[in-house]
Amino acid sequence: MPQPSRVTLAAAALAALLAASPARAQQTATPTAAKVVDEKAFKLDDPGLYANADLSYVLTSGNSSASSLGFKGDLTRLWGKHALGFATGGIRASSASADSRYAVGTPDDFEVRVPDAETTAESYYGRGRYDYKLSDRVFYTAGAGWERNRFSGIDNRWVADTGIGYIFLNNERTSFRGTAGVTWTNEDYTIEDGRDGSFFGARLGWDFRQKLFENTTFTHTLIADENLEETDDLRVDAQFGLHVAMSSTLGLKVNWRLLWDNLPALSEVPLLGSGGASTGLTVVAPYKELDQGFSVSLVFSFAPPKKG
Repeated sequence: MPQPSRVTLAAAALAALLAASPARAQQTATPTAAKVVDEKAFKLDDPGLYANADLSYVLTSGNSSASSLGFKGDLTRLWGKHALGFATGGIRASSASADSRYAVGTPDDFEVRVPDAETTAESYYGRGRYDYKLSDRVFYTAGAGWERNRFSGIDNRWVADTGIGYIFLNNERTSFRGTAGVTWTNEDYTIEDGRDGSFFGARLGWDFRQKLFENTTFTHTLIADENLEETDDLRVDAQFGLHVAMSSTLGLKVNWRLLWDNLPALSEVPLLGSGGASTGLTVVAPYKELDQGFSVSLVFSFAPPKKG
């Protein structure tokens, strides 16, 4: 099959997923206790400035109302043995279902209304990272970041990390890098549960990229954070992506994200009686351990011209 046909089919598949995404608007998952994965591009260390920006937006209206806006951008500067990167992003989703409709007027003369959509998910993050190449395969890495996700009980989380990385593969088709290091975390929770929000931890992670076709790339990233002061507090962030480049600057990306927190934050929920009636009381319960999300987005990229 000629290569252009492969690209066309891949782009068509992504477009179909994008068209179907409004049905998933109310299922948007956001980061929980896991730190956002560093998605720095896997380049062959050519010096220059690299930039990426992802944007996704979904809107539905009528009998129900829902919207979802996601954005992500990163900027990396490579020179010599050094790499300096910055990234920021966030997501906001809101919805109002058909079951929440209400009528205004009299039994013979009324108007049905759909209430304003309420925010159901909202999270933001920012981070910076510095890498220094110690040899052809070994590098030093250090970074700091902030995130907020009140719908998972995290009001603020600051994380600083440092460690050593190893480059297992790095060629035109395949790149695989692993890192191990230590972290310091400071967390503020929406509901205090007596836990110490400041602690030292250990980190293990990797980044993998495989070029499937000329314009189609599969990516996978994983990062695991262990609280060394309370070992039950383990967090894992895993992502799987498929990127189709439609031009040198524009592409489509499908991304599936899994976030697992073995010791999630607490939430306050209303207590209902046996018949479903409100008791006027609330109870404190942990959030779910697993959070996941699926997204389709447009990707805008910038890279220095290839040499030769």
